[in-house]
Amino acid sequence: MDIFCIKAVSLGDLEKVLISHDGAGPGSGWFLDKIVIKHKEGEETHEVVFPCNRWLDEYQDDGKTERELTANKDGSSMKTFLKGKSCFPAVVFYTIVFAV
Repeated sequence: MDIFCIKAVSLGDLEKVLISHDGAGPGSGWFLDKIVIKHKEGEETHEVVFPCNRWLDEYQDDGKTERELTANKDGSSMKTFLKGKSCFPAVVFYTIVFAV
């Protein structure tokens, strides 16, 4: 599992993400289980899950190296907590990647 922590302004309710790679180099493809984005404001943590369960590999699956993922519709969403505020929350991106 790869974890990327990014400090960013709130993006509001996330519905879709686009993920890709350029396919450069041998063995550049990878399997993406899901992307989990967590937002922590004070003591509250909210997360949104973008399931994929597909390859991003020109030689596997359907050969695509780009995927547009839609948020899981289980009611989870990342709400806008920062309207009118100037602070920068931590946004954590969890990607589960299996290299071949």
